Amino acid sequence: MQLKKYKSKDYRKIGMFILIGMCIGLLTGIFLYHSFATFQTNTTIPFMNGNVEDLGDVYFAYYIDNTLVSEMPKQNTGYIFDEEKSNCTNNARVTWNYSEWFPEVRDLTKPRTKCTLYFKKTKTVNTVLGDLEVYEYTPDFSISACDDETCGSHEKGIYETTDEDGVTYYYRGSVENNYFYFANLWWRVVRINGDGTVRLIYDGTTAHKNGESSTDRQYGTSQFNTGNDDNMYVGYMYTSGEAHGLSTSSIIKQANDAFYDAKLASYASYIDTNAGFCGDRSTLNLQSGVGTGNVTTYNKGYLRVVESIPSLVCENASDLYTVSSSTKGNKALIKPVGLITTDETLLAGVGSGVFDGTYNHQPINPNCYLTTESTFWTMTPAGGYNPFGLIFWNSSVFTVNDSGTIGDYSTANINALRPVINIKKDVTISGNGIIDNPYKLQ
Repeated sequence: MQLKKYKSKDYRKIGMFILIGMCIGLLTGIFLYHSFATFQTNTTIPFMNGNVEDLGDVYFAYYIDNTLVSEMPKQNTGYIFDEEKSNCTNNARVTWNYSEWFPEVRDLTKPRTKCTLYFKKTKTVNTVLGDLEVYEYTPDFSISACDDETCGSHEKGIYETTDEDGVTYYYRGSVENNYFYFANLWWRVVRINGDGTVRLIYDGTTAHKNGESSTDRQYGTSQFNTGNDDNMYVGYMYTSGEAHGLSTSSIIKQANDAFYDAKLASYASYIDTNAGFCGDRSTLNLQSGVGTGNVTTYNKGYLRVVESIPSLVCENASDLYTVSSSTKGNKALIKPVGLITTDETLLAGVGSGVFDGTYNHQPINPNCYLTTESTFWTMTPAGGYNPFGLIFWNSSVFTVNDSGTIGDYSTANINALRPVINIKKDVTISGNGIIDNPYKLQ
């Protein structure tokens, strides 16, 4: 038997291998840490393509003004989601639900997806009211907007869209920075028009908080017109037998003109006379005689309410009420005063949606800055039809009801009058719009 020499284990080599393994593990841990440390696990987000549980957790990182933070910004703090800059790994996409204020992840197909979300401040625009912070996204107009649990959306602020003259900035929700004191009266700013003028709606002889119930927030009451048995009565002005006639002033127009003579005539030099007021009588149905007599008629404002698609463009020049010196519209007014449109109330946070005549299904909004707990007239015709559940035909115009919903009332009904005017753009205005420091002309 041949004896073999015993070889002892080389513990130095073994130790070296162990050390190398530990270093590799440490480096791997550091890499994974840096890969995921900035991300937070969140599987409560609603993913848009089915069951995400099979794909594991999804990780989110939040950047505000390009600085990493531990949580996303709160709603109504002046930040918007930067969709162009935000991204996800694994070819997933992320969009933002502004109504519920959370991200929506789409095209999620692989596990351990990471999404980096960027938020930025609203843009600043210079206006006759000074520098304003404006949201650039388009809200969902089918739901009501205010900053508490009574509304479907917690939107509150200034937003932008377009009208006939360009970009317009409108106030939405339970805003508290649109008070305007003019002609010894209180008003609320509805929007800054595309031409730079400021549109105001009457709000009383004293200042009132959002949702406050007070008849002082209206200038009395009025029928829209004396009759309700002819399509002509939906017109702010009308002519028998014509869909867009202008020969006769409605009852509501006469009341509005009387308000102007009593309260605003001595302040005429500050009131814009070029901007108009749209009482859109364009129609949906195309049968013979539509818009006249008692032919069943649905005006296009009806569709915009049902579909939640407000528009600030007046389709027919005959329905854009302006004074004779204006460069646009029908030039039929003597006094530069009108009413708010239903489209403007949707922008302001009054929710729209399913509508079927007398019975409507809009969400209430008791805290929108427009809500007064009194039903008031808009300038937008709904049409002439048999309201659902009733047996008679009547002409109807849209209203904002006492609870902040949209309604359609017979033109012969009596509702509140809230005049609307436009302030010139070349005036000097002080204040910041809050109730204790309202906008005022200098």
